[in-house]
Order: sequence, then structure tokens, then C-alpha cells
Amino acid sequence: MLSACGPRLDENAQLAKEYLKDQGYSIKSYEGKYSHIIEREQLIHEPDIFVWAVQTVEPDAYIGKEITQEIFIVKNHPLSKIYGPQKSFTYKVSVSVFMFDGEIIGGTSFPIGNGIGGSPYSLDGKTAEEVIKMDYAEWQKQWYEKYGE
Repeated sequence: MLSACGPRLDENAQLAKEYLKDQGYSIKSYEGKYSHIIEREQLIHEPDIFVWAVQTVEPDAYIGKEITQEIFIVKNHPLSKIYGPQKSFTYKVSVSVFMFDGEIIGGTSFPIGNGIGGSPYSLDGKTAEEVIKMDYAEWQKQWYEKYGE
């Protein structure tokens, strides 16, 4: 008998999956992984600046190092309540769990639906302003001063 299988979960993906389940999210699918090296010069450009605005860690410790994103589709995420009334929203949220050296260091979430766009949310569905706890324009100015050329 054949069964449909998505990408296989390695140790990192399994750790990310357990973390998401512990947060109360219902795992619908594993979409795979994406690895990339954090480059200082990219931190001031989109989409990196938007991604780092919703992290609770600074990127300094990861510059020049490879970060892996374990990507899942989940339900029961805080964004489900926010986007629930929109007709195009599927009640599913794409989450990317950021991993480094076998540890979860952050991540992003994004609602799934036709016509839904914008910046990513934190792993738990917070906006940049909620994570950085200051005016975004002021944060961005400080970010450019720190990571710009």
C-alpha cells in the first residue's frame, strides 16, 4: 500500500514540531527546510529587516553562520483569530522555526489565504511593534545605524 508522504523530519524538524505542538498548534503538514547563511549586508534589506524585527534575539551571534528554517503549516495559531473573519483566510498559518546548532532561536508566522500579504509576524503571531516594544521607524533607524554600511 502506498501512502502520501511529505518531506521526512530529521532531528531539527522533529524538535521544531514538538515545540509547535507544545505551543498548542495543530500540525497540518511539514513543508520542508530552507537553510541560509546570515550576511550582515543583507540585514538592512527586505525581507531580512522585516524578519529580524519580529525576533527576540539579535542577529549578531549568527552573522556568517547557517540558520535552518523548518517550515510547517499549522492551525490553532493566534493569527487564526486575527484573520478568521476574512473570507480568503484558510485558518492555516505557515510557520518557519529558525534553528541553529540544534536549538530554536526564533521564527516567523504568516497567515495563508488569497490576497493576504504584508510583513511576517513572530513565531507566536506578534507584530514587529509588539516584539521590539518601540516605534518601528525609530527601531529601523537604529537598525540601519547598527547594521548599515
